[in-house]
Order: sequence, then C-alpha cells, then structure tokens
Amino acid sequence: MASGIKTKKILLVSTDRTFLQDTRTAFAASEVIELSTVDKNVTELRGEVQETDFGALIVDMDAAKLEEIESLQRIMRRLEGRVPVVVVTQEFNAAAVRILVQLKVADFLLKPITTADLVRSVIRALQGPGREENTESQIYTFMPAAGGVGTTTLALQTAFQLHHSVTRGASTCVVDLNFQQGACAEYLDLEPRFDITEIENQPERLDRQLLDVMLSKHASGLCVLAAPTRPSEMRSFKTDVVVRMLDLVSAYFDNVVIDMPRTWFPWTETVLLGSNKLYIVAEMTVPCLRHTQRLIQAVYETAGKEVKPNVIVNRFEQKMFDNGIKHADVQEILGEHFVGGISNNYRLVREAVDRGVPLHEIDPNANVVNDLKKIILPEEAVATPEKSRSLFGIGKGLLKRKVG
Repeated sequence: MASGIKTKKILLVSTDRTFLQDTRTAFAASEVIELSTVDKNVTELRGEVQETDFGALIVDMDAAKLEEIESLQRIMRRLEGRVPVVVVTQEFNAAAVRILVQLKVADFLLKPITTADLVRSVIRALQGPGREENTESQIYTFMPAAGGVGTTTLALQTAFQLHHSVTRGASTCVVDLNFQQGACAEYLDLEPRFDITEIENQPERLDRQLLDVMLSKHASGLCVLAAPTRPSEMRSFKTDVVVRMLDLVSAYFDNVVIDMPRTWFPWTETVLLGSNKLYIVAEMTVPCLRHTQRLIQAVYETAGKEVKPNVIVNRFEQKMFDNGIKHADVQEILGEHFVGGISNNYRLVREAVDRGVPLHEIDPNANVVNDLKKIILPEEAVATPEKSRSLFGIGKGLLKRKVG
C-alpha cells in the first residue's frame, strides 16, 4: 500500500478523543507515516499548521458550521496548495460540499468512517503531487438539454471508448443518476442492482464490499451502477447519499461516466462541481438550441466558472442546400461551448439498443463512433476530410431571436 512513498509526517487536528485514538492505532503499524496530533478545534488553531514539514493535514471539523469553514479557508490560503488536506466531518449540507470542492481539499469523508477508508484517503493525498498526469479519477458528466436527445447512448459509448482506450484505457464505471427513468442497464441488457434504500438513511454503509454487490458488470469489464427504475415515484435523495456514492466510485475506478437526469436536484450542483468534463447533449432544433443556451447560463449561475459546459449536438446533419439549421448557425449560437456534432445514424443506434450491445460491436467504424471519439479521445481519432460548411441559412435568423 505504501510502495513508492517516502516517510511522511501527517498532522491530525481533532477534539474527538475516540477518533484520535483510532487514527493513532491505524497509522501505528506504518513504517512510512509518522502521525502527529493536535487536540484542538480548527477555529483554535494558530501557528500549528504554519510549518510545512508534514506531508498531509487531516482536519476533523463540522463542515456545517460557518466559523469552522472560515477557519479552514484561512488554513488553505496559508498552505497555498503545498500540503494536501483531508477533511473529516460529522455531517454537511450541499453548500458545505460546494465550498470543500472549491477549496480543492484532497478528500472529504463523512463520519462514522472506517480507519481503512481514512488510511486509503491519506495515502492517495500523499501520492497526489507525485502522481503522473491523468492518474486521478476522471469524471465525465452527460446532461440532456431536452428529452430524447440520446444522452444515455453517448454516455455509454463514451464509457466503452475510455475503457478500451490505448491512452486512457483503465477501469471504467457508468453511474446512472436518473433514479426514476434511467436506462443505462437496459441499454446493455444488464440487471440494475443498486438498491438505494439500503443506504438512503445511512450513506456511510456504502463501502467497497457493498458497492461490489450493487455493480452490474458487462462482459467487456465495464461496470454500471444503476438502480431499478420506478417511473411512478418522483424521489429526491439527500446530497450526502449521492456524494458518498460518487466518492466511493471515483476512489476505485479510473474513469467515471455519469448519466444525469434532465431534472435538477439539490445534489446536481455538487456533481457538476466534481466533474472534470461536463457535456450537454442537444439536437439540431431551434427550441433545443435555445434551451441549451439557458442551460449553459444556469450552469454558470449555479456552479460558477469552475465548470465549463461543452455542448455535443446529436443527430447532426450538414446539408448545403436544405433550409434549416446549418453548422455555422450552431457554431454562432453556442460559440466556444460547441465541441462537435454526432452524425444521425438512427438505424445503427436502434439496433444496438434493441440487441443490448454497444455501437462499436455492430460497426466499429460507424460515423457515430468516430464522431464521438473525435470529441472524447481526439488523440486517437482518425482524421477525416471536413465537409463543406454553409455560412448562411434561415436557421440563423431563427436562432438570433431573443432567448426567453
């Protein structure tokens, strides 16, 4: 576990005597970690964390209390990113989660936690500065701009491309957060096994062993975390349930692909803030592109400039002489947010869904597969001649109308 890590000093700040003792015991057997403790509340710290001769800092605090969050902010500014910080807290709300993400703490854990989880988190934090680029879990989030735009198809194909990639190929998990109408498992002919009721009131119960039981596993090795759909129930889960689930998944998988529901929930902002890439899936209709504009604005208003929405236009068609929306129109209305279009290949997608197989299994060289790879894995995509683009079209006039 500690292979490749030099002896490091760890500082633990806590007033929880039981937690202090358990943590001392957990690290006592380690030959590479030397634990020091400060029996103080985070608000009482003065010069104890000014020294930079320790490799990581563990702060046991109440993330729901403003004064403790402010104290943590001061510590983070003082450390200037030189020392990774792991936060342990009894409970927190969505606002606290957002702040912790923005502060770029190395990890945050919810009590009660096992010492194994804490040790694993600290080891990951210690490895952070010395790890090679892209070894942290990469989270790709797909959000629909409208119903039926093909978000699930693109999310699953992205997961397969990442899973089999020669440059980013590693363990990959798809997380279906559409608890009411999700279809990720159905599209791959898998049984959805994630029983949310098991952890709904005790998210800390979700550990690696339980996660393994709840994962649906594809023959390719791709894993899917999906709950049985309940169309008649409109359920909203607490943010800490979703955070615990995603935190655990990202700890054990190199790539995480999230299929988001169209409806916004209290945890949506937290998921967006934790994503490395956010893709909004739209289609080439005037109403959808207008709504995409609104959605981009909503993301910025909610999550700030920390998250940049990338728009993929599905069922993309370029016809020079047809009246309607053209490539130039889409580019003009979406600007830098437009990252590419996916060809309209209804027959291929329909066959894949009906058979419960990925698109590339039917046709590895299909236009849909190649178009998506140019966006997700541009370094591996095969270059193809670019088609002519029309600079004019009546769609441009339609799109210029004020969004309301």
